[in-house]
Amino acid sequence: MSKIGFIGLGTMGCPMAINLMQAGHDLFFFARREDVVDQFQKLGAVACPSCAKVAEAADVIVTMVTADAEVEQVVLAEDGIIAGADTGKLLIDMSTVSPATVRRIGELLSEPGMSMLDAPVSGGPSGAKKGSLSIMVGGDARDFQKAQPILEILGKKIFHLGPLGSGQTAKLVNQMMAGGIMTLIGEAMSVAKAAGLNLEQLVEVVSTSSGSSTMLSARAQFILDNHYEAGFKTELMRKDVALSLALAHELKISAPVTSATLQQYTSAMQQGYSKLDFSAVTKIVGPKPTESPNPQNRLPRK
Repeated sequence: MSKIGFIGLGTMGCPMAINLMQAGHDLFFFARREDVVDQFQKLGAVACPSCAKVAEAADVIVTMVTADAEVEQVVLAEDGIIAGADTGKLLIDMSTVSPATVRRIGELLSEPGMSMLDAPVSGGPSGAKKGSLSIMVGGDARDFQKAQPILEILGKKIFHLGPLGSGQTAKLVNQMMAGGIMTLIGEAMSVAKAAGLNLEQLVEVVSTSSGSSTMLSARAQFILDNHYEAGFKTELMRKDVALSLALAHELKISAPVTSATLQQYTSAMQQGYSKLDFSAVTKIVGPKPTESPNPQNRLPRK
């Protein structure tokens, strides 16, 4: 079994690390929160005083942090992973960040002989706990083969998509679609509510019709209950949509729908929904104050 390092023991990283330990791997970790340190030490993991020491102790290091700045900090800081890098070691970054960021970090890590894969995930906390995540991987084929036994503990659908940065590109395309679809669901449900339809019945109808989607199946109940306990926070979806829009612009692609989607998530954050589930973007949609809904859907008389 491998000696695995883990940095980023949050909502996603915690169950992922536990799954690796339960599979028999030795775990070395760095965490700032005392409760997290205590939890993993009790499980038999070894706490390290820095990210550099995690890299020194482990053969493969997994990072699962929030954004580009955090990845750069844990890898490139003076006491970061790069300070403990050595030939043959492998970094698997499972955060969602810019493809350009992982390519730059990968190039810097190659100088001391360390390899890198970008492997962002989809599936949320429940998928992390069950080990059923979808994992999108970019990097050298030999590094992917080395990492595959570890990735198979964490996910059920694993895709090697090409060179370093390909995994992040695929994840951002997914988030571009998911974020946009969620805003459209919010608009459509608001129209239905304003028109006097029974929303539960409507969801049942759409679920058997052409408007059905995985997003509707996963998030309709949040809207029906008006309860948005975070599975994936609004602020994180806004970050991902912003990254996807930046990627589109970098590739000279016009993305007007994604631009509008970003505005919706920005508005949701401004209205105080940052920490709620991203489906709370539906809360900002409704009839304009100067408009009155037409429950009978009648056309205006000429």
